[in-house]
Amino acid sequence: MLPEMTDEQRAAALERAELARRMRAEIKALLKTGSLTFSDVLERAAEDDLIAGTRVKAIVVSMPGMGKITTKRLLEDIGIAENRTLRGMTPRQTKELLERFS
Repeated sequence: MLPEMTDEQRAAALERAELARRMRAEIKALLKTGSLTFSDVLERAAEDDLIAGTRVKAIVVSMPGMGKITTKRLLEDIGIAENRTLRGMTPRQTKELLERFS
C-alpha cells in the first residue's frame, strides 16, 4: 500500500520524476548524436543519482550503431541483466563496456 502523501509532496514527486525523464532523454539523445561518450555518462552517473539510476540497456541502445538485438546480445555476453542500472554494474562489467565503446 502506498503511503499517504500531501498535495505538496505529490507535486514535488511528480516534478522530480519529470526532471529525471527529461535528463535521461537528453543523455540518450546526446549519445545518439555522438556528442557524449559512454565514459562521459559514467562520469555523470558518479555525481548524479538520476543518471546513476538509468538502466544500462537504455544507455547502450542509444549508442551509435547499436540496435535492440545487438544491445541484447552484448549485455548477455557481458552478463548484465536487462534491468541493471548504471549504479548496479560491477567493475568488470563497467570495464568491458568501456572497452567496447572506446
